[in-house]
Amino acid sequence: MKKIIFLFILIGKMLFAQNEYVIKSLRIYQTGNETSFPISVNDSKITIDFDLKAKDTPNWEINFKLCDNNWQPYEDDSMIDYLTNTAHNLWFETLPFRGDRANYHYKGSFPNKEVKFPLAGKWMFFIRDVYNHENIYGEGKFYVVKNTEVNLRLSLQEKSLQGRDIVPAVFGEVWNMKVSVTMPDSLYADKIERVEIIENKKIADPIIIERTYGNDERYYEIDAINSYSFFANNIHPGSAYRQVNLMDRTKYSPPKTNAHFEGVDVSHKFKPGVKDFFGGCKILNYRNEYSEYMDVVFDLRLPENYYQNIFLVGAFTDWDIYPEYEMVQKKDGLFSTTVELKRGIYDYQYVVVDYKGDYINKIDWIELEGNSWKTNREFHIFLFYKSDEFGEYDKIIGYRKIWSRSR
Repeated sequence: MKKIIFLFILIGKMLFAQNEYVIKSLRIYQTGNETSFPISVNDSKITIDFDLKAKDTPNWEINFKLCDNNWQPYEDDSMIDYLTNTAHNLWFETLPFRGDRANYHYKGSFPNKEVKFPLAGKWMFFIRDVYNHENIYGEGKFYVVKNTEVNLRLSLQEKSLQGRDIVPAVFGEVWNMKVSVTMPDSLYADKIERVEIIENKKIADPIIIERTYGNDERYYEIDAINSYSFFANNIHPGSAYRQVNLMDRTKYSPPKTNAHFEGVDVSHKFKPGVKDFFGGCKILNYRNEYSEYMDVVFDLRLPENYYQNIFLVGAFTDWDIYPEYEMVQKKDGLFSTTVELKRGIYDYQYVVVDYKGDYINKIDWIELEGNSWKTNREFHIFLFYKSDEFGEYDKIIGYRKIWSRSR
């Protein structure tokens, strides 16, 4: 089971905030493409940017750490040199005056002359105080891929699930993915750990295929000496994400506005969406005087007797589930919540969550959004290997990106 984390979020995670410092719109993406998946391939650059509400510019740094498969940072100093894993002297630019919700902006691209990502794997960054490293103001996750040692061969097939409980029938449309690898003689096959598949930007909800046999949906097979196939079956395509477009300042203006003026949202169960940013967002340039914040009201109307737990997720939650974004049922089947967003365009969805206390038992991504093979999904596939270097670490030795449909 997954635990619901109680954090305040605005496109990124803020772990610690004194009253005088509040990070907003924290994002990480491939430099030059703000809707992209956060990955550095062969030293290609990633960009970190965020707004800041503060009385004055802080003395901060960004610390980068290599992590294990569970996103726990390695603390072995021999793995990463402190002199090349920290960005010092962050430069903050003053925002045009548009209200009092944010007044500074930071933007930086890495790796650079100061920061290096020498090892392939999962990485995190931490925005922290220069003089007190325990004061963490924000964090984010990204992947680093070097010259891969293993080629991944992929297939994605359409399959229809059978059963009287599949209503509507389109909910039975699924994909079966097969990932085949052949290990070179220089690597040990028994050190393969797993295949990890990220759909769009759901880093918080990966598809994991470990070296096990007892699971009908996630398992692997030995094809020949040093050759293996990993299977992920019954992947629901879901639907293209909804979008809220706040760019029109004549319709959307602070302090409070509706996500949509043409009517409240309704279930897409029988009418899946078509096109999206693969889970990303586009924000009006921070130098624009109308790049401002507003409280955006999301309303969803469902049948009056609908009593499931519904959460709003999207680019502004890093596609993770947080208590702050649970929809509150008002009356006549109306569910509502309010989110502070900067002027821009954001992908989002409504999901049904079964939870007890602080723990999530199940997340249903298709109940309210529909399901169709016509949906185009972006998949990032990683092969992890337990490397003996630096006393062992979880290394990415294979990587591929594919789309479910031609772009």
